[in-house]
Order: sequence, then structure tokens, then C-alpha cells
Amino acid sequence: MTDFSLQSQRTKNILVASPGEQSPKEESKLTQLSTQLPRSLSTFETWGFGATGLLLWFGVAPAMHIELGEQAIWVWIPCTIVSVLLNLQLKRLGALWQDMSGGTPNYATRLLADYPLLGRYGAISYWLGWVSVPAINAIILADLIKSILLEFNLESPDGFLRVAFVILPYVVAFSGTRSLAIFQAFFIVPAVSLLVAFCVGGLGWLSFAPESPGLFPAAGVAAPSFVLWAKWFFVAVYAVYGCETASSFVAESRRPDLTLKCLKYMAILIPVVYVGGSWVLARLSTDPLAGENTFLHLLASAEPSGAGQHRF
Repeated sequence: MTDFSLQSQRTKNILVASPGEQSPKEESKLTQLSTQLPRSLSTFETWGFGATGLLLWFGVAPAMHIELGEQAIWVWIPCTIVSVLLNLQLKRLGALWQDMSGGTPNYATRLLADYPLLGRYGAISYWLGWVSVPAINAIILADLIKSILLEFNLESPDGFLRVAFVILPYVVAFSGTRSLAIFQAFFIVPAVSLLVAFCVGGLGWLSFAPESPGLFPAAGVAAPSFVLWAKWFFVAVYAVYGCETASSFVAESRRPDLTLKCLKYMAILIPVVYVGGSWVLARLSTDPLAGENTFLHLLASAEPSGAGQHRF
């Protein structure tokens, strides 16, 4: 019998006891269990949430590439190191507090129980980092549709698309966590698979293809100024630190132990995407017509021979 089944049986035993038969300890346990979230999410669904942070790369990497070029790698490397350590630390905390939902902000608040103002500040800062994600993703999706329609000489209603893509996830979210998890699962697998394929394939092409400009530039990569580095580090952390999303759903998972393993595997993929993918973008996206369009930068990197550049 699993730990969750044993816990359910103990709950039933407490519930069937009459008020006079319940000890103070049992009454306290009953109060705790009555406020616990139902464990309704499967491992696949929680892993779908956990992989979301990898896709935040699309919102930051192209914009950073435009201003810093290859120098962006000096921003991504320290961000990635901290993010990997953060994931491993949260995996440990999640194993200790399997009935706590919310992940990072709630763990931080508990760890800073003696400093409540500092804990609240950290939790609010975390929320502010995530609240911009729907809007950023809406802009990226609208630009993608605009790029496709331009091939057919069609204009896209940018404002309408951006508003619609912002509203859509909230409509699904208010239907319940389970509905959002199922909706997310349909898109997260192909999205993450293609992103990892882009990163690994791009690094392989740079390393071995005869037409490759080389994995590393002959003159090396200069470091950006501290002002530029600090500016983009501040922007990048919201994306790369967001790869710990699985910790937010430990309390709702049927198998919290398997959900926590997602943090370990995301720690492996973080360098592949945030360092490897950014380096592929820096070395291969040289199309001056791409502008700030994420899709065009990715297309230029995916077709380094230039086949994708003359279309636009």
C-alpha cells in the first residue's frame, strides 16, 4: 500500500471516530487534512507544468541577441549555474514539505519565518516575475502568426491577437488546475521536444558541418560592459529561474516523489537550452531583416545556409 493510501486510511479512521473519541492530536491532524489540496494531478501533468520554464527562453533570448550578440553567453552562463542549483535545492525542500503547494515563494516564506517582511517581499517578487509571462507569450505567438501571414501578403490584426492570447490561458485556468494541466500537456511535449532538437542539432551542426562558421569564434568573445550585463541579467533571471515550476504542484500530485524528479531533469536541460540554444542563436542568426521577431531569428538559425533569409 502506498504512502498516500495509508494517509487516506488514517484520515477515514479519524473521521469515523466520534468527537468524544478524538484526541487533541487527532483533531489537529483532521484540521490539517481537511485543508490539504486534493492530489488530482498525474505525473505527466505535473511534468508538463515543470517543463514550462524552458519555453521562457523564447521571450528573452532573441531580444538579448539583438543587443549583445555573442556576448550574451556571459549573461546566460551565471544565470544557468544559479538556476541548476536552485532546482536541486527545491527538490530537497519539496521532499521535506510534500503537502505544501506553491513551490519557491512558499518555501522561501517558511524558511524566512523569523523575517516575515523579507519572506513576503520574496513571494511578491516571484509573483511579479511570473505575471508578465502570459503577455510575453502572447506577443511571441502574435509575431509568429504575423510572419506566416506575410508570406501570403496578408495583414494580421496584431492588437486583437495579443489580447486574445492573453485572455485564453486565464479562461482555461479558471476552469480548474486539472483542465489547465490537460490543456498544457497537449502542447508542452512537442514544444519542448522541438526546442531541445533545435539546441542539440544546432550545436552538432556548428561542431561538424563543413559549412559551419565554427563552434567558437577565432577571436574569442569579449565580455559586455557591466551596465549591459546587469541590465540583461535582470531580464534573464525571470526566465531561467522559472524552470522550477514543478515544485508548485507537489501538494496536488498523486506521486509527489515522481513530480520532484522533474526538477532534476529540468536541471539537466537548463544548460542545453539556455546556454546551448543561446549560443546557436548567436552564431547562426545573422539575418538583419529579422528585427525583434523571435520566429525569424529561430528560422535564420535553423536554416544557416541562408535558405530561410530570402523569404522575408
